[in-house]
Amino acid sequence: MAPARRRTVRALTAALAASALLAGCGGAEEAPASIVRTSACAVSAPSGFADAGVGAAVLEQVRGAVRQGLVDTTSTQRVSTPAQTQAALERFTSDGCTLTLLVGSGGAGALSQVAQEAPDRAFLAVGAGIGDDRPDNVLTVDFDLRDSAFLAGYAAAHATRTGAVAVSASTGQAGGEDLLAAFDEGAAAAQEADDDLEVRVVQAGMTEARTVEDTAAAGQEWARAATEEGADVLVPFGSASPQGVVEHLAALAQELEERDDAEDADEGDDAPDTEAREDLPYLIWTGSDGSKTLAGPVRKQVIASIVPQVGLGMRAVLTGWPGDDGDPLALLEVDGEPADASQEAMPEVVGGLEVRSREAVGDLDNGGVELVVSDGVLSQLTGLGRAVADGRELLDGQPAEGD
Repeated sequence: MAPARRRTVRALTAALAASALLAGCGGAEEAPASIVRTSACAVSAPSGFADAGVGAAVLEQVRGAVRQGLVDTTSTQRVSTPAQTQAALERFTSDGCTLTLLVGSGGAGALSQVAQEAPDRAFLAVGAGIGDDRPDNVLTVDFDLRDSAFLAGYAAAHATRTGAVAVSASTGQAGGEDLLAAFDEGAAAAQEADDDLEVRVVQAGMTEARTVEDTAAAGQEWARAATEEGADVLVPFGSASPQGVVEHLAALAQELEERDDAEDADEGDDAPDTEAREDLPYLIWTGSDGSKTLAGPVRKQVIASIVPQVGLGMRAVLTGWPGDDGDPLALLEVDGEPADASQEAMPEVVGGLEVRSREAVGDLDNGGVELVVSDGVLSQLTGLGRAVADGRELLDGQPAEGD
């Protein structure tokens, strides 16, 4: 869990002015003393901002802050290497960005180096797992997904038709080995609770604990190997590698659609297919509700989604960040205990911004992470929500390993 130095502060008293969206950072006009002119610049490493995941969620949060007048100007850049990450962070810093965000597991080292050289600026790492060894001007929003991974394993065991499921974690994924272990525990717990279940977690051709490089190509290769070994529920954790899993499922769907075209034409059936296909693997997605955010036929295969509440996390750290869902204090600790509204702390200013806390961690218990079971999939999965609820009851009786 996060260290005891998390703290809460009073609500923001200074108004923040609005300007143009995606107009670039820096160069803001001089404002009255009561107005804080704020620019937000974001770097996503390595999956980008159209990932149906944390990158997309952060971009939407920044755009929402612009609409609310809390941020003047924004700029974004996708990077794929540590060198590109550092160059982008350095450029945004030299441009005068008030708040520079790093999204994803890539580039944590570069962020610390750039932040150390710019102590008058504020930096926020979202889902980067940057750890405690960082400059004081680096704020963090992270998500503990261990309980979610347990429930993903539990759900996968109930959903599989072949008796084989597969999970992977990308290099750089925070707590990746713990997520793999938690998934295995969830699948095992489902079998213990139901004697009719016989499930195996396939290795998908991997020899290194099912860890894959965080690239789309590696994710695609893993998904192909997993399906060839019979897995019909795929659960990828990572930033860029899950995009390759989506690409693999989309390619499979395309092949099946082309195969079925002639048959559909003969039957005169031109109605759109709105159900999951029994001959395609199911998917448990992380980052957003994949049944709504993923493209084309892949969204129909999503049976559950692990959804980090990025906005809630940003509200927990940044005083005055827009949004009214959930309790941001629930993601914080004071003196090692969960914060509550009765606790007061002096406002803290980091890089010119007033903050509630230097760090926040969301999980299933505090509302910082949600697990959404998809509606409208195949009829044999209508009891999946109940199964997940049963798994949650098991979790409540056995704390996650390491707590």
